[in-house]
Amino acid sequence: MGRWSGSFGELGWAWNVRPKQSSQGWRPTAEFVEGALIFTYGATNIFLEHLGSSDEKFSSEDLEHVSITVLFIGGGLLAMLIESSRIRDLLNTTTTEATLSYPSHVYTDEERAALEAPEQYEFSINPIPALVILLLGIMMSSHTQQSMISSMVHKQWGNLLTGASFARGFTYVLLYLKPPRSVFPSRPPTELLTAFGLISGGTVFMASSGDTIAGMIHYDLDAMFFYTVTMGLVGLLMAWVVLLLAFKGWAVRRESSRAQTRWKFRSRD
Repeated sequence: MGRWSGSFGELGWAWNVRPKQSSQGWRPTAEFVEGALIFTYGATNIFLEHLGSSDEKFSSEDLEHVSITVLFIGGGLLAMLIESSRIRDLLNTTTTEATLSYPSHVYTDEERAALEAPEQYEFSINPIPALVILLLGIMMSSHTQQSMISSMVHKQWGNLLTGASFARGFTYVLLYLKPPRSVFPSRPPTELLTAFGLISGGTVFMASSGDTIAGMIHYDLDAMFFYTVTMGLVGLLMAWVVLLLAFKGWAVRRESSRAQTRWKFRSRD
């Protein structure tokens, strides 16, 4: 939601072209950060899946959870490798060597245009983080639980994560067909759906813990109760985020205008 609203636009994370700055050092892309988070979660959580067992033996459920963490490790590592400009340059070795085989060749205008990098190279299009979340949503929506309410709650947040992943996939399709050319946030409409699915799915995910499910059963609450309450809260939360970021933009412009006014008075003196 923050990226759609324009946060971190100076890093090129707001679905925009990174502004040219005096310091052109390395800056991680948003997809690199997503891949690093996925990899870190998988690498740390793989040792924690067996703590809830009463014996030393790994059950089939433990192995299922370990497999999910291995997916996170592999998917996160793959996402980070794809975001490496050095790796992408090495993958172009065969084409580069073919073009340098004839250094004395005089290229025509069409051949020079063919040697230029595609416009899609200027923007990160990496669907791997969305793919990992998609697979997680599919697996959790069909994951059998000890009670019917727990199974329904898992299916709810699994479907929400799946929908968010599909929306992110449509975002990449739109950006591939027409990459952004402006430093201003492009604000793809599909990212609003992605944000809603991730926020609501993550909230219902937290509500699917064993203690929360036991409390729902104790107070005779059905699975739709948490679902409807979460949808309402997420709608208000997203509106609150937009208002806060808009207020931040107003405050920054106000301070900038004040600073310019002070500078004008000082220059006159």
